[in-house]
Amino acid sequence: MKYVLTYSIFFLTLTFLLFGCMEQDESAFDKQMQEDDEALKDYFATNNIQAERLSSGIYFESLRENPSGSVVEDESIVAIRYRLQTLIGKAIDSLDSEAAPLRFYHAQKHPDALFPRGINIGVSHMRIGEQYRFYIPSYQAFDSYSFGQYLPQYAILVAEIEVENIETKEAIEQEEEQAITNYIEANSLTDVKELPSGIFFQLLEEGTGDQPTTGAFAQVNFKGYYLDDKVFTESEKDQPFTFYVGKADIIPGFEAGVEAMKKGAKARVFIPSHLGFAEGIQVIPTAIRKDFLEEHNIRDWRPYEPVVFELELIDFQ
Repeated sequence: MKYVLTYSIFFLTLTFLLFGCMEQDESAFDKQMQEDDEALKDYFATNNIQAERLSSGIYFESLRENPSGSVVEDESIVAIRYRLQTLIGKAIDSLDSEAAPLRFYHAQKHPDALFPRGINIGVSHMRIGEQYRFYIPSYQAFDSYSFGQYLPQYAILVAEIEVENIETKEAIEQEEEQAITNYIEANSLTDVKELPSGIFFQLLEEGTGDQPTTGAFAQVNFKGYYLDDKVFTESEKDQPFTFYVGKADIIPGFEAGVEAMKKGAKARVFIPSHLGFAEGIQVIPTAIRKDFLEEHNIRDWRPYEPVVFELELIDFQ
């Protein structure tokens, strides 16, 4: 429970697990790279496909170009639509035009913000409005991870990607603020205040005494859920979460909520993603998300979504 609220996306952990180590020795990894590349070349020759190879080992075809579109730059928030299948033509997942586009954080040093990571690597060559088809070798996809008959081990994937937009942090913050406001109104919540920290705070029960300051050792019961009321974490019964205020690596919105409370108080705190779990990790196909993250001991925090915490400040010293 100590690290349940850790403000981290685990990029380095995932990179080690899925790309550096991959539970193989170096020679086995080199062999897999060679086998994937040969399979792709055979596929291209058989189907008369002219695809370009990137230094990452990913191949691509340009299906629609847009020279006037903005380039996907490093550390962008990219919104895409996609179709995903295996190299042998088995459809896996898609995102149609009626659904909201998939958002993810694009950064060269953190390709693990999206899996299969080859998509995140590939979009750096695209502009808004363009559509590419990427051929992703297994070591840039899910490597040895499998999901029943849905996704086999060492699957080479084909992804058709359309970059719909490059979004700004400011636009996302405004959108999330509106979503929080809508939730408050829809649930007829009263006396909810926006604090200077950026969180929305509703005091449910008064406490007594002072509020905790930096360095205080706090004991807190909590329940965390999304605006669709799906609970994603909860403190264990009779085992409150403990931390030093201002000295712990926890999400800023949680700490700001605790700092606004007195001993014995209960409150509901609405936290936008920039004060919460930020970009998180995206996984497609969506059907494997929960299993994939559990397999690698990564908490299932949704990217770019506000969260709600119900807090009880039991005590602090």
